[in-house]
Amino acid sequence: MRRPSLSLKLLLAMLLPSLLAFFAFGLLSRRAAALAVEAELGRRLQTIAQLLSRQIADDSVALLQPGDEDSRTHRSLKKRLSDARESASLARVYVFAVDHTARVDTGPAAIGERLYHLDGSRSELGQIFAGTKPVSQRAASSLLFYGHDGKPYKSGFAPIPSEFGEARFAVGVDGSAALYADLIGLQRTLLGVGALAAVLLTGLAILLGRRVSQPLRRLSEDAKIVGQGVLDRPVPVALRRGHDELAVLAQTLETMRQGLLQRDERMQMMLAGIAHEVRNPLGGMELFAGLLKEELTPLPDGPPPDLEQARGYVGRILRELAHLQKVVADFLLYARKPPPDLQPIDLRSLLHEVEQSARGRSGSTVEISVEITEPCPTLRADPQQLRRAIENLAQNAVQACEKQPSGRVLLSAERARPGLVRVCVADNGPGIAQDVLAKMWTPFFTTRAQGTGLGLPFVKEIVAAHHGDIEVTTSAEGTRFVLTLPTEP
Repeated sequence: MRRPSLSLKLLLAMLLPSLLAFFAFGLLSRRAAALAVEAELGRRLQTIAQLLSRQIADDSVALLQPGDEDSRTHRSLKKRLSDARESASLARVYVFAVDHTARVDTGPAAIGERLYHLDGSRSELGQIFAGTKPVSQRAASSLLFYGHDGKPYKSGFAPIPSEFGEARFAVGVDGSAALYADLIGLQRTLLGVGALAAVLLTGLAILLGRRVSQPLRRLSEDAKIVGQGVLDRPVPVALRRGHDELAVLAQTLETMRQGLLQRDERMQMMLAGIAHEVRNPLGGMELFAGLLKEELTPLPDGPPPDLEQARGYVGRILRELAHLQKVVADFLLYARKPPPDLQPIDLRSLLHEVEQSARGRSGSTVEISVEITEPCPTLRADPQQLRRAIENLAQNAVQACEKQPSGRVLLSAERARPGLVRVCVADNGPGIAQDVLAKMWTPFFTTRAQGTGLGLPFVKEIVAAHHGDIEVTTSAEGTRFVLTLPTEP
């Protein structure tokens, strides 16, 4: 449904006091408007519920059992629902089963707790769980009801698509019908405003003029500030509320500011990292070039140049140059971030290639093995990016356990559950310190003298680009990285 333009809203607002003079017509229009508002609110809540239901996996919800409130799955789903509630200005968002028991709730309900307020919508819920339409097209809304705070609310429902046939879970969203309450209050006001119609019309025109011009002026000032390069000042939240043209303009300006700020922060971080990483090898090259010059400069009464020592200086310069080339290549690759080129991947071959690469770099001090759970899982991913991510983890694992008496690195792959593949890289090294664990995903953070600090951020971005997840567990007995990837991103 197309929303009315700003000029139409202003016109209606200016004519409203005159229309209030027609008392009888006002009473009838109030009823019609109330029904329209309730219907529109129901459609809006249904749309939000349908959008959320398509973003939630049925099998993820099915895993939740009573007591799993602190699980990663529950926290992730609850955060998604909470973000949706905040962004859409909803009162409550929840996921429930066909037996009306909660699975995820932004309110107080725990997993498995019965949501008794759904009993009043049995017929609507029956339509979404066992209707004749396809699951993706089912949606329903409740009748208007009043909450414990005495305010009117309305709920929208949509089933979560399931690969097992009929839906087992649904999304519910509760929205405030404050506008409906305003219409009820308007009915009481109709008796006394007829005689003041002309005064109200003039005052309302002045008020609306200010309410429109002031936000536009503030938006203009904010746009100038962004244009001057000041990106740490957000657009006021009050201007971004709503769905009219002013709110959309403010939201667009804020989105642009955030994008420019992120790009600026990323650029500043990259410049700082480049300056730091390039300065070290350049300093070493300058030092050894000076020593080489001294060695090759003959003295009148001194010994002849030591060519072996000079070759050593040249070798050190070449090593610093190779490191500098690697730094530049890593920075360019990190800055470009090409999208993944999805192809069918044989994980067995990929892990064996990573094994050979890691074995060639580790020599014979670390035992590297591959373990595949049959049948060998396959997935669609970018072979170069995925290999780079696993190879980076494998190289880190080899370096972590090189000083162990019997260092071991295990590369494994298995099917986690339908639609998901789990790839693990484990070592028996000394583990990761807690202070390092908190910073290791930060770009340019490294504990190695010759490291760029981009390896693990590479891994994280590659996994995120494939719509996967990465977890790490570490202790004094070793470290284990687990990549969980969908077979069809």
